Amino acid sequence: MTEGAMPRPETENRKTLLSQGIDLVRFLAHSRHALGVTEIAEKMELPKSSAFRLLGVLMELRFVQKNPATQRYTISPEIFRFVYEVAHEFAPNRKLEDVMIRWAQKLDCAVYLSMLSERCTYVVSAEGPLGGTFALGSAGPVYASSAGKIIVANLPEEEWVFYEPTEKDERLTSYTNLDPARFRKELLAARESGVAWNMRETTPEVASVAALVREPLYPPRMAVALLVSYEEVAVHDRVSLERHVRELAAELSKGFRPGA
Repeated sequence: MTEGAMPRPETENRKTLLSQGIDLVRFLAHSRHALGVTEIAEKMELPKSSAFRLLGVLMELRFVQKNPATQRYTISPEIFRFVYEVAHEFAPNRKLEDVMIRWAQKLDCAVYLSMLSERCTYVVSAEGPLGGTFALGSAGPVYASSAGKIIVANLPEEEWVFYEPTEKDERLTSYTNLDPARFRKELLAARESGVAWNMRETTPEVASVAALVREPLYPPRMAVALLVSYEEVAVHDRVSLERHVRELAAELSKGFRPGA
């Protein structure tokens, strides 16, 4: 394409179909029962012909399946093969999985590896208790995430305002902080100590502490967190947990060094 030329219509259509297809997969994943094409089209505000065409493409990909008897559609179990490939082949997971498993067993707690995207962190790998399939891909706002706080604490201070909580943000639990001033104090403390805490801010029963995982070729975007029951914080000892997560983060960071 020459400079300044308009994109071709088919390119725009492909982008539209891709985004609509992803939306349709999400819609079916949240549905509690199989749906017919008419209901899908109505709820997604699509022409019936477009919904039918999208379903056909998703069936070819084996992300969606149709019951021939009822002519209704659901998520196909084969989509989990795709999920597995993404999770297993994702470069950080391949490099760090063995280390995370060893530490989860050593400390008898959950170990989450999370990455920053916009104002949220996403779990890309999880081991130990509270880990596994249901943790993978879970997301939380930076202001209520130990991983999010330590990542943002290592960004330039002028960028912190983007991640600050506001009154319009969701209060996930009664312990969630929505005070921007307090959030900045937490970031300053995290920058100083090298760790950040989440004390029941996401889930009332869970506490976590996180440290930054450093990648030579990227700005701060990844952190590892140790998750324990809030009642066990005193048992584990906060100072020991902080020391352990720093050591774990340092070991994980070595995996990203050239030649590792």
